[in-house]
Amino acid sequence: LTSIPKPKPSPIPVKGLMDELVMLHRKELSEKQIEVSVSVYPEDLTVIADKNMIEQVIINLFRNAMQAFEDHTDKRIELKAGLTEKSRPVISVKDNGTGIDPEAMEKIFIPFFTTKKTGSGIG
Repeated sequence: LTSIPKPKPSPIPVKGLMDELVMLHRKELSEKQIEVSVSVYPEDLTVIADKNMIEQVIINLFRNAMQAFEDHTDKRIELKAGLTEKSRPVISVKDNGTGIDPEAMEKIFIPFFTTKKTGSGIG
């Protein structure tokens, strides 16, 4: 936690990355009755990044989304990737959960801040 490894960038197919993420969590998604949609355009979108680092970021966002539902019956997570107007890649993780309190929103980038009872804020 005290040192960040040096990134080892390589080409990563985004669709494959997202599909692996969903596959990794398929049992928990099924148990919690969470619907996931994956949308990548262009479908062969590739990013240059450190695979382990980008996976960890997306997994953290995805797991946060899975925990955001409380008593919802219609649980959905959208994984989207595409290009901006300047051809820069963007990856988003969106859920239809309860959202973040405005008070907490101001603190989410403070190291070790968390709203979870068992969280550490290091994700």
